[in-house]
Amino acid sequence: MSDDNNKALATKYKIKVPATIDFKETVLVVEDQTDLRLIITHQLQKQSFSNVKQAGNGYDAMEQMKIHEITSALFICDMDMPVLGGIDFLTELKENQNLNIGPFCLAMDNVSKEKIMLAVESGADEILVKPFTLADIFPKLKSAFAKFHNPNNPEKIYQLAKTRLKSNDLALAEVIYADLAKSAPKAARPVVGLARIEIKKNNFEKALALLDQAKAKNENFVHTFHEKALVYTAMNDFDKAIDNFKIAIKLSPLNAIRYRSAADVLFKVKRWQEAADMLESAIKSNLEFPDLYNYLSQAKFALKDYKAAQKYIKQALGTDPENVAFLNQLGICLKETDQFEEATKIYNQVIKLDPDNAAALYNKSVLLHVKGESAEAIKLLERLLKKQPNFAQAASKLAEYKSAKPAA
Repeated sequence: MSDDNNKALATKYKIKVPATIDFKETVLVVEDQTDLRLIITHQLQKQSFSNVKQAGNGYDAMEQMKIHEITSALFICDMDMPVLGGIDFLTELKENQNLNIGPFCLAMDNVSKEKIMLAVESGADEILVKPFTLADIFPKLKSAFAKFHNPNNPEKIYQLAKTRLKSNDLALAEVIYADLAKSAPKAARPVVGLARIEIKKNNFEKALALLDQAKAKNENFVHTFHEKALVYTAMNDFDKAIDNFKIAIKLSPLNAIRYRSAADVLFKVKRWQEAADMLESAIKSNLEFPDLYNYLSQAKFALKDYKAAQKYIKQALGTDPENVAFLNQLGICLKETDQFEEATKIYNQVIKLDPDNAAALYNKSVLLHVKGESAEAIKLLERLLKKQPNFAQAASKLAEYKSAKPAA
């Protein structure tokens, strides 16, 4: 897109930009080296930034943005990280309808011409070359802010289109994406934006036609295939959905989000072995993260491979030991392999962390009944139903246990 086109669209849509950095705005430091991340955070706080958050990789950063409802931020992000590196993270921010991109400073070492070109082509606003001094950080962030908040920056227009799409102002979103497509006729991205509008309208055939147009413009734009997969999922054509997820994974093999999206579809259609094979291929590609192990544990559990399920959920807990969802999964695996005492310990741990956790209370009651401690099982179910009176399975178990004849 030429500068003249950018300027024309900026004028048309009255793009406004802040004049200076607001030091109360969130700065997200995304760096897998803990010491360096802490140093950068401390330096930003010394520069009067009052809301600095940290993440160890792009995947964690996206989760934090969702959890903390961070709608905008300034980013200092490492280029090479496990799970989701800086380039993939930047691309996801641009395309995710629920998150917003902001001034983006990409840190890199072993600098080469190819790396710099990739960073610029991907839309990084500034490059911070490692090793850098503390004095380098704020000037680079300030420069990234100025470049991003330029009214002629096409990203501002894309963000406006994405905002209108999210708020269901589809007519205006369509006009903006159409203008972007005219201004950049070789780009797949605005055409994918138009397809997303048709998806929201449930016009799936039209969406697929637009996505085919996007593919013709750029066969390597991963979000074309991701959106096609989502469309085919909505159409219940799961074979084509999975085929397109596989293409997306091939294009972006170290992007955890691709695997997670594909696993969700495979789980939906109960293709457990295919899900397990795909997720284990991620591990072979040296892509490892807690959610991956949790998904693998669920797939292996469905396949009744309880030994493997235990192994994977324990690996997930290795990096997130107080995750109650992971602990509950481990408790179920232990219960299914008749390791009742170990399972009980796990459920006690969950209940200590989350006293009203329905899954743990229910599963512990089942274990107590199996061990012959029916009175305690009944008490636990009664406690659970006071908190969640509509828990039908718990109510059924309570009735069953109360009606059972006491042992002679």
